Amino acid sequence: MSEPGRGRAALLDAAAVLMDERGIDNVSLNQINRASGHRNRSAVSYHFGSRDAVVRELIDRTMETLNAERNALLDHLETTGAPLTERTIMEVAVGPFTRQLRTEEGRRYLRLCAQLLNHPRFIADPQQIMSANSSVERCARHLAPALAQLPPEVAAERASQMLGLFVRACADQARLLDSDPPPRPALGIEAFTGNLVDVLLAILQAPTTFNADGPPSSK
Repeated sequence: MSEPGRGRAALLDAAAVLMDERGIDNVSLNQINRASGHRNRSAVSYHFGSRDAVVRELIDRTMETLNAERNALLDHLETTGAPLTERTIMEVAVGPFTRQLRTEEGRRYLRLCAQLLNHPRFIADPQQIMSANSSVERCARHLAPALAQLPPEVAAERASQMLGLFVRACADQARLLDSDPPPRPALGIEAFTGNLVDVLLAILQAPTTFNADGPPSSK
């Protein structure tokens, strides 16, 4: 392959494989350069500036596609007057992400997202995902009434739990699909997606025993 063909995309592809295998913090810029086939030892620094910038670019290049897909689905539902049930909105939120399970590159992306959760330099809390993703934020606004009866601190905790479970469950499924042999039977992608929607709705709709004035209520 000629040198011009080994630009940003080749560097990102090499970084994705290495960070998936070794972990974000265990991959150097030189290793990315070598794995990409770049002859220029400063190629990563030239294109991205730092390893953290490479990670953010890896996330952004797929997130933009997922964000556009969700927003298009929401636009269609809102303009056609389709019933915006909690299940419908949850399916919009989950579906584009779980469809990444179909490809090797997509599964790497899911595992990388899970690495970033609670990483000290990237995501302090899963709820930060909403501020970086307009379509997830829109889905959250549609689902907010289901949490309205909860104390604000419980609603915030529950939203964080749902987002964290959502990302980690997809990453676990991606690991399962790429295991040889797999440690347990894997659901098909559609069945996995439906089950994940069921679980997230159960968290969303669960009653609370939280009592702001004392210990948990026994009711």
